[in-house]
Amino acid sequence: MSLDKFFKFFTPKENTFYQLFEEDADNLVKIAQLLSKLMHCQVSSEWSPIIKEIKDLEVVGDAITNRIYDHLDKSFITPFDREEIYALATCIDDIADSINAACNRVKMYKPKVFIPEFTPLATLILEAARLIKRAIEELKDVSSSQTVTELCQEISKIEHLADELYHIAISKLFEKETDPIELIKIKDVLETLEGATDHAKSLSDVLKTVVIKRT
Repeated sequence: MSLDKFFKFFTPKENTFYQLFEEDADNLVKIAQLLSKLMHCQVSSEWSPIIKEIKDLEVVGDAITNRIYDHLDKSFITPFDREEIYALATCIDDIADSINAACNRVKMYKPKVFIPEFTPLATLILEAARLIKRAIEELKDVSSSQTVTELCQEISKIEHLADELYHIAISKLFEKETDPIELIKIKDVLETLEGATDHAKSLSDVLKTVVIKRT
C-alpha cells in the first residue's frame, strides 16, 4: 500500500460526521414541530397519531446516533475531539428522548386538559431545536465560530426562559388544581418537557467547547 493510500485509509471523510449531525438535527426539528402541534391540540382523540409520529422519528434519531457512534469507532482522525463528538450526538438523542417521554406520559396519563403553559414551553423547545440545527450547520466552517457562539447563547437564553415558565406553571398548578391525580400527571409532563431544554443547554455547552478548542 502506498503512503498516500495509507493516509487516505485512516483519514476520515470529515463531511460524514457533519452530514450525520445535520441529519440528526433536522430530525430533531421535525420531532419538536410535532410536539408543538400536539401541545396546540386539545382534542384527545387527535393525540395518538401525533405521538406515534414522534415515536417513529425518535427511532430514526436513535439510528442516526448509532451511526455516529459507529463512525466514531472506525475513525482514526476526527474533525474535533472524540469526546465532543460523542457528547454532541448524545445530547441530541437526549433532547429527542425527553420529547418522546413527555408525549408518552400524555398518552398514558390522558390529562383532562393541557395547561396553557404547555404551548409556550413546546414553542421554546422548537426554537431551541432550530437554533441547534443552525449551529450544527455552521460548525463545519471554522470561520463561523462567532456565529456558533452566538447561537449557543440564544439556546442558553431559551433554557432560562423555559425554567422560569416551568416554575410559574408549577406554582399555578399547586394553587389551582384540586385533583391530586391530575396535578401529578401535569407536573410529570412539565418536568419532562423542561428537561428537554436542559439537554439543549448541555448541547450548547458542548458546541462552545468545540469552538473554544479550535480557536
